[in-house]
Amino acid sequence: MGLAWHRQLAAAWRCTEGRPPRRAITLSSLALLRVEEILTDARYRRRGLETEGIDPIFKFALETELLGYVPTRWRALRALFRNKSITSDDVLLDYGSGKGRTLIWAAAKYPFRRIIGIELDAQHNATAEANLARWRGRRLCTEVDIVQADATEYDVPDDVTIIFFANPFFGAVFEKVVTKIQESLARNPRELTILYYHARMHETLINAGFQLERQRNSPPNDWAIYRYPRTADRSPAVAGQPARPRSSDVA
Repeated sequence: MGLAWHRQLAAAWRCTEGRPPRRAITLSSLALLRVEEILTDARYRRRGLETEGIDPIFKFALETELLGYVPTRWRALRALFRNKSITSDDVLLDYGSGKGRTLIWAAAKYPFRRIIGIELDAQHNATAEANLARWRGRRLCTEVDIVQADATEYDVPDDVTIIFFANPFFGAVFEKVVTKIQESLARNPRELTILYYHARMHETLINAGFQLERQRNSPPNDWAIYRYPRTADRSPAVAGQPARPRSSDVA
């Protein structure tokens, strides 16, 4: 997290050069965000969840389209999931689940019927398993499955209703994963929501038939929400043109 923090400060400093008031506001906002993250990390660490740290390069992959471990910011997590009504019929699939931050947080906050995490890195998977085993907070979802697998080869369960991407991969890898999602939708047509942190592959999702529902374009807490509608609700816009998004919410 420290490396990313220094890069953010440097970028903010460059972008606000010559504009002291804006520079002061920007740097103050980043400092407050950093403090918020540290305090939230400490609160969840007391309950057994240790997911801090950053390793932005995936060291076991030849594919440069695979990104390393960077935990999703707590504020972005809250904003994304707050914008989706979640019931006990919902099943969450987290691609690139890392050390289990999203999995365990979501299980504590929402009554999912089941939560599945897909992670390629065996060491991160082991950390997630350990975090889940020692979690001392509440659990509204009791079935949490942590799977070590290649996302491009993983068959999406046909009961998944919500998918979370924390920008774990992009390019051809993301496109292959979307194909797997489409295969599941073909087997069991249904509404499916994608919660996407740092949504780099917007066009791929639109071309796959997803509609942009809502977005926030203010880094570092930028995100987007996409929906694949039920067959009866689909309109010509779905075939390759985005639906008009609703106004963004402040995270």
